[in-house]
Amino acid sequence: MALRIISAAVLIPIVLAGVMYATPWPLVIALGIIGTLCLYEYFGLMRSMGLSGQSWFGYTSAWVLLLGFHSQWIPVPLLLAAVLMAGFVAAIFRRDSMRDRSLGLMVNMLGALYPALFLYPAVAIRFEFGEKRGLQWFLMLLVIIWLGDTFALIVGNRFGCTPFAPRISPKKTNEGAVGGFLAGVAGALLLQHFLFQELPLIHVVSLAIILGIFGQLGDLAESMLKRSAEIKDSSRLIPGHGGVLDRIDSLLFAFPVTQLYLLFLYQP
Repeated sequence: MALRIISAAVLIPIVLAGVMYATPWPLVIALGIIGTLCLYEYFGLMRSMGLSGQSWFGYTSAWVLLLGFHSQWIPVPLLLAAVLMAGFVAAIFRRDSMRDRSLGLMVNMLGALYPALFLYPAVAIRFEFGEKRGLQWFLMLLVIIWLGDTFALIVGNRFGCTPFAPRISPKKTNEGAVGGFLAGVAGALLLQHFLFQELPLIHVVSLAIILGIFGQLGDLAESMLKRSAEIKDSSRLIPGHGGVLDRIDSLLFAFPVTQLYLLFLYQP
């Protein structure tokens, strides 16, 4: 627990400073680095499942997608089509069985899309809804997810007795899930009341409820991969927390969901 607290005390100020002061391109690069670490862990999980991907393809494709999304030098559907074609070509020229080539193609494509598609919306949230409003919504998202993750763990450890998703994540409980959900909503209400009164309360509450659900789904999505690989943590890169994927799995679902909400339901 001490390592977990120390790691959080070091990383949280770094993340907050990056969110508050980064300009668009540095944020894209930072997300690319985070995505690369996620892919390192992802391909490790795949190897533990007995699946052989081409990590070089995953790293290259994820960076191409992130940079392409931001620079808009090619329409997104064509960019995705180009990456998929490249994935097929890389699989065709592998020196493996036909089955391993096909399975490797699936591993490669999920690896390329998983971090890129889920991380890039963070840039849109931060910069496409106004300098001030974008920062406020981004910080609101972080508070909801971080409090949700933290209190799900605390409440689950102390009061949890009813399995939430026993086949995917045996240690998660209904009590922990409810505790994390309520903590995220409460944190959003407090942040809106004391710091971000300009944000409409109805949208703060609505987004907190939605993220309380999708944050836990993102956690379960990564837990499914780890359970399939029979591994507890995606890596040991972050002392006390496990891997980068373990730390940001909830955020990976939260970023695109938040962008969708702000685009179609929020009226500034």
